[in-house]
Amino acid sequence: MHKLQRETMKAAKVLRKTIKQLSPRERAAFYRIAQHFPGGKTLLRWYHDSSIDAYLLSFPKCGRTWLRVMLERALIVHFGLEKVESLESNVLLGNPGPQMPTIKIVHDDHPQFKTPAELTPNKKTYQGVKVILLVRDMRDALVSNYFQATKRRNSFTGDLSSFIRYDRGSTDTFIRFYNIWAENRHVPADFLPVRYENIHADVERELRRILEFVGLRVEEDTIRAAIDCGRFDNMRKLETNELLQATGRLKPKDKDDRESYKTRRGKVGGFVEYLNESDIAYLNEKMRTQLSSYYGYQDL
Repeated sequence: MHKLQRETMKAAKVLRKTIKQLSPRERAAFYRIAQHFPGGKTLLRWYHDSSIDAYLLSFPKCGRTWLRVMLERALIVHFGLEKVESLESNVLLGNPGPQMPTIKIVHDDHPQFKTPAELTPNKKTYQGVKVILLVRDMRDALVSNYFQATKRRNSFTGDLSSFIRYDRGSTDTFIRFYNIWAENRHVPADFLPVRYENIHADVERELRRILEFVGLRVEEDTIRAAIDCGRFDNMRKLETNELLQATGRLKPKDKDDRESYKTRRGKVGGFVEYLNESDIAYLNEKMRTQLSSYYGYQDL
């Protein structure tokens, strides 16, 4: 390791300890000023990389935005913060307090754009940190990804039957992505798989399990506030919020087409309304014979 890298890492560790003691306003001011000093951006990048306590990962369209909204509300209530609209950041609330865990949210490896062979086969990046992996029934997730590709990104022009057999960002990529994580689940400091279907079945239990995983025990009222914030009608309101729409991430392509919304339906098992019998049989066989049993989706 070069001397400059060693010195930068050393400075980043000192910086992390110092910044955690600042108020949110002081911290924001520090970030603005530090970027104008020589090496400031590099130092801040090292700081952010070294300050992450946990990652929330998923394949796209597995309910991550819904879970994020509930987790953010829980943190806001638990720490007595003012309401923060931070859906455009990849860190929950920007970690505004020294006691708040830093949770970074990413679509690991951007699998929606890759073939199975293009996926990274190891997860050394996540050594030493906790990982929450949000998973979902592949059949529901693929339907949602189809509408994401055709209604929001305009990256696919075929029908749904063609999409689930497409070699990039679809069935085979989905299976390989999940299998890689099943094989690498021992790499992070701790690993928590969370099933989308289990959140629907018992959202209170799953939220509490996730919060305890990152070191937080919260009151019942906090959980209830988080659940209320994550209700479907509130999620749809976020998509029609002009301030959030301005950034583009939540803006529907067509406000009169429900399939173009990021929050489409939030339903478990909705794939039966979109896939024909042949497509369902094809996916069922793929899940039964190729998907790791670790996730428990073989009992169809």
